[in-house]
Amino acid sequence: MTSSKWESGYQALEKKYIGLLEDKKTLVHKVEERVAKVDDQVEKQLKQAIEQQKQTHQIEIETLQQQISELEKLNLNLESELSEQKALVVETSEKNESLNRQADMQASMFERSREIFQRELKVKQQLEALQKEKDDLQPRIEELKKTCDAYLDGTSWEATSDSCDRQDEANSRLSQVNQMIRVHQMDLEQIQSLADQLGL
Repeated sequence: MTSSKWESGYQALEKKYIGLLEDKKTLVHKVEERVAKVDDQVEKQLKQAIEQQKQTHQIEIETLQQQISELEKLNLNLESELSEQKALVVETSEKNESLNRQADMQASMFERSREIFQRELKVKQQLEALQKEKDDLQPRIEELKKTCDAYLDGTSWEATSDSCDRQDEANSRLSQVNQMIRVHQMDLEQIQSLADQLGL
């Protein structure tokens, strides 16, 4: 192999080597461009995914906030309703207590009224009996007085010695009856006064 051939071969190899280096640079540049493009696409896709995730999270947050707001409103309504129910329970309890007291008072008044009416009826019946006895005694006393006077004057043989004693007994009984009538009349006045106070 001559020097010129060797040099020619060497130049050819060197040229080929330089060409390979150029191709390698070109290939590396293309690869770098493709990698850059891939990086840009990945970054863009990643940004889109992150943005979509943000939007999804924001929607979830807003939904939760709305639910919380509705629950808070519902809770306020329930608290207000509960407060109203408690007030109604207290008011109803007070009304029941008032009605119970009123019923007790009415029952007591009814019992008292019944006692008053029974007492009034009894006193009136007793007073009526006393008045009848008085009405019977008065003509009898007059008759006994005549008999007693006749006995004392000796103007009648039919008059007996006990005529004056029976007259005294009748007068004494009439006095007792009059006193008892007055007592019963006073009882009736008290009963009427008590009935007026109770609104009967």
